[in-house]
This record gives sequence, structure tokens and C-alpha cells, in this order.
Amino acid sequence: MTAAKAFLCIVKAKAPVSPLVIPEFKYADVCLVLFAWYQLSGFAIVCVLRFPWVFVIVVYGVLALYLSAEEERILRGFEGEARARALEVIVRVGEALGASRLIEIKHAHISGVSYENIGDFGVEFIEGFRALGARFSVPTSVNPVSYDVDDLSSIPGVTFERSYVEAQEAIVRALRDMGADLIYTCTPYYAGIPEVYGLKAGDHVAWGESSAVAYANSVLGIRTNREGGPLALMAAIAGRTYYYGMHVDGERRPRVSYIVEPRVALDEVEAGVLGEVVARIHRDERPPHIVALFDGDSSVKEFLASLGTVSDMAMAHIDGITPEDPGGEVREKVRIDYGDLEREVRERMPLEPVDIIYIGCPHSSVEELLRLARVLERVTIKAKVVISMSRSIYLKALKLGLVEKLRKTNATIVRNTCLIVSPFARYNRDVRVATNSYKAYHYLSRKGVKAYLMRVKDIEQLAQQT
Repeated sequence: MTAAKAFLCIVKAKAPVSPLVIPEFKYADVCLVLFAWYQLSGFAIVCVLRFPWVFVIVVYGVLALYLSAEEERILRGFEGEARARALEVIVRVGEALGASRLIEIKHAHISGVSYENIGDFGVEFIEGFRALGARFSVPTSVNPVSYDVDDLSSIPGVTFERSYVEAQEAIVRALRDMGADLIYTCTPYYAGIPEVYGLKAGDHVAWGESSAVAYANSVLGIRTNREGGPLALMAAIAGRTYYYGMHVDGERRPRVSYIVEPRVALDEVEAGVLGEVVARIHRDERPPHIVALFDGDSSVKEFLASLGTVSDMAMAHIDGITPEDPGGEVREKVRIDYGDLEREVRERMPLEPVDIIYIGCPHSSVEELLRLARVLERVTIKAKVVISMSRSIYLKALKLGLVEKLRKTNATIVRNTCLIVSPFARYNRDVRVATNSYKAYHYLSRKGVKAYLMRVKDIEQLAQQT
């Protein structure tokens, strides 16, 4: 949707009226400035009436964002139909949001690449751009797919038909042909993407995957809006996104602060519940300011994943973690009682034995695997432990001997996917699942699975009960 406006501009000699700055009052000069303004703004000139010492200019038009000469060239198809179409989508979205211009991006991360999520329509959409000769204009990575490409049998209770596998392979093939880095993870920051491509605080990217977006903005200071999978795909092809939202300095400055009292280091489950609480009560369009202690990076990750799951927020300014000045615009402070968080955690813990303990949503880090291995080595439990991670983290864990340790405890390792974007829920409606991830708890519950919250440290207590 675009905004149309009609108005009068009165320009007096040597007393110009904004937005036109005209130093003289010659008619030719006025027309030249008006033509330049039209080229920049997209407004049409209805008429120019000349009176002694005064020009009355009637203007009507549609608000449009500024395009550089290179962007105009791309839009006109000089760099291929695929890139023109992709940029047109970015421009239309930017215009609808009121963006003034486009910005170049350094990286894209595409979500919505699991056949389970996008189906046949998604396959056709992605393959259609590949057929047009699309190539990614910037380094581009991808989210998890619908199964472990290295082990089809790793997802509990799921059997894949050949037609399903072929559909997912078609998506992967199209993305690979367009130049994607097939990392298959929702945690590109653990897969070394910022280091490999030199991404640093203040850089502009276009990332899908809500948890990765929140982590990029809040922890790394890398700027991205919360793009849907198709829009991230368009940005990857075009090499640009619209200058709006989290790309703009002023839009990243919080105005409401949430303070957890007393200051207790939040574990991963408590942090996830905090994310839900903040998402539930935060109404300002700016990111929330968070004053809380977190027990390591995994807790921060789970907080941000929860925030992105329950709301459309792309960022939280976390005191002592977010690498930029909050801007001094906080005008409201909300206190959150730690006891209330703990009570909500207890209400969602299992009261009966569970069948599966699920760790790794978003994908696990080496730190989380180390902690889990230490716990599992000390106990014996009946529940099946399922851990999802990226291929890159798997290779690191393999070198550290963690994979061997975890498999000795009968844990199942799932790479390249997770229980959320795979068909797991369709095959396991009667299975009871405990997880340390609020995001997994939320989505599994919505898909009909009996899901509960459980900290990693609670596994020892579960072992004593079984």
C-alpha cells in the first residue's frame, strides 16, 4: 500500500518554502528544480502558476523511495529478470512501510527452506527463481531443512517417503545452484558466519529465522529486520533491503525497561519464560530494554528465541550485552519478580515420566553439549535424549570427543534439522516431550504434542524418579 498526497508549494523569490529550496525566482529555474524533485520523489507536477514574485506549484503523487542509478538499472532488467523481480519486491515492501531508500547488505540468511513448512508451492517459488537464472548477490546461508541430510533415520518415529525426500532435495538443489552456503542451521552465529564474512556491529544484513534475527541485533549488533523466508530470498538476490526498522539508529533505542528482581542468574528455561513475559506485556514499537542476569550465552539465546516466538520483536537491548548505546530514551520502568518467573516454570514442568528429552532449539552450541554430556554421564534415564545441532557444531563436538560421549549415553544426535521444522509432530502426537527450550515447547504444544519445560540440570532429578 502506498500513500498518495496532493498539496500546494508556494515559493517566494529569495524566501523559499520547504521542501523546495530555490535561490532565484526565474521560471526556468523553478521548472528545473521541480523536475529534479520529481525524479527523486515520484511526485507529479499538476501545474505551476506564476504570479509577481510568487510561484504557486500544485503537486500530486505517490510517496516512493529513492533509488540510485545502479538500482534503477537493476530494476529495468539490465542485470537479468530474476534480480529485477527480486528488487521490485524489496522496493514495493519498502514503499509500503514508508522507507526512504534502500541499503546494500553484506549477508543474507534464508528461513523457510523446509519442505515440511513450505510445501509444493514453496518448491515452485524457489525453483522458479532458479529457472530465471537467479544468483545470490551476497553471501547467503540457509536455515534447517525437514530432515537430517546425513541420517534420515535420526528423527524419532518418522519415516520419510521417497517423494518427500525428492521435494526437499529440489529445494536444496535450487538454493545450491543460486549460490547458497548450505549450513542448515538456525544459529548461523555458531556456524562461524560472522567471522567468515567479516560481519561486525553496525553492518546491515537480511536474515530470516526469528531467533537468529534477535541474536544478531541484540548480541552481535548486526542490523537486520525480521524478514520472512521469501523476502530474505529476494534480498539475497537483489543484494539490498529497505532502510527501515532495525536498520535505523533511532528505531533501535528502547523506551521501556524491564528489570528482573532480585538479580538472579537466569538459567535457559527461566530465560525463555522471561522472553514470553516481556513479549506479552511490551507494547512499544521500539525494542525493550532488559536488565537481568543470564547464566551464559545459552540462556541469552533461549530468551531471544522465546521473545521472537511469542512476538514479532526483532531485538531486545540487553544491559551489559548489546554492543551499542541504548540512547537514553527510557521513559518507563517495569519490574518483573523472579519468583513469578520461577512459578511459571514449575507450572510447565512434567508431572509424569516423559518419553523424549529434547535439547537444541535453537541449535545447540558446544557449551551446551559439554554441560549436557556431564549430566548424562552421571545418570541413567529411560527417556530418549534427542539433541539437534548444526553440521559445523557436530564436527567441532566430534573433535572434542563429545559425540562419542553423548552416543554412549544413548543420546540421539540430529543434524541439519530439528523437531520443529521436521515432520516429528505429525508422527508423535501421543509422545511426551520435555525440553529446555521455550520455543520448542511453544511450537510442539501448538502442533499437538504433549510438551513440557525442563532444565538440563533437572535430568538428574528425573533419573531418580524413574
